[in-house]
Amino acid sequence: MRWRLHLEYDGAGFAGWQVQPGQRTVQGVVEEALERFLGHPVRVFPAGRTDAGVHAKHQVIRFDTLVERTDHAVLGALASFLPPDVACWHAAVTDPDFDPRHTPHKKLYRYRFLDRGAPSALRRSVVWHVRRELDVERMQQAAACLQGTHDFSSFRATGCASTHPVRTVVACRVVRRHDEVHLECEGTGFLRHMVRIVAGTAHEVGIGKRKPAWMLEVLKARSRVAAGRTAPAHGLCLERIWYDEHAGAQRSP
Repeated sequence: MRWRLHLEYDGAGFAGWQVQPGQRTVQGVVEEALERFLGHPVRVFPAGRTDAGVHAKHQVIRFDTLVERTDHAVLGALASFLPPDVACWHAAVTDPDFDPRHTPHKKLYRYRFLDRGAPSALRRSVVWHVRRELDVERMQQAAACLQGTHDFSSFRATGCASTHPVRTVVACRVVRRHDEVHLECEGTGFLRHMVRIVAGTAHEVGIGKRKPAWMLEVLKARSRVAAGRTAPAHGLCLERIWYDEHAGAQRSP
């Protein structure tokens, strides 16, 4: 049977998603929990890998097993065997051909800035604290330049394993939420560090260092050196994943 799980996790204590020798990873602790429950080694496959420090409210994974268990039993076992910084909030048997990575879908990433003088004691692991107030309107003008299908080489980190740099951004918006500014990128797929580089570039516009039109210049340059810094990982969260209605995966509530 092929199972589909929906996870959330705090990325602060992990060296990213993918298993790495001698490192604590999300994949590693999930596979360990499933092995303890099912009694055999398990390999899990995600909708996408997250970097060290990046969080997720909605990560979708799949795994295969011959052991029969109920949805309730899987959820209960994972609640017992997973560490406190990882949780499974949905489990179900899915279509045999379901692959969370290659099934057509859309993802939403959110990057959070805290733009006030004082840092936050409670939000320090989920926001990038910037002391200067950000100009949301200018950042929104810049972000809008990225909507559509483009070559995103300027927002691609060194070592990216993707075969090509063309991606489709369905929406890229910047909104204020009280003392936070949120950059929301919605698309069919993303390059390595793409949203973090967009966030670092938008930050330069927000503090007045660059004009909004600079974002388009960076996009057209197709060179990583043209863009701003890579924003810190802890401000980024994989918020939501959508699947086609026949793809065997439910939408996040």
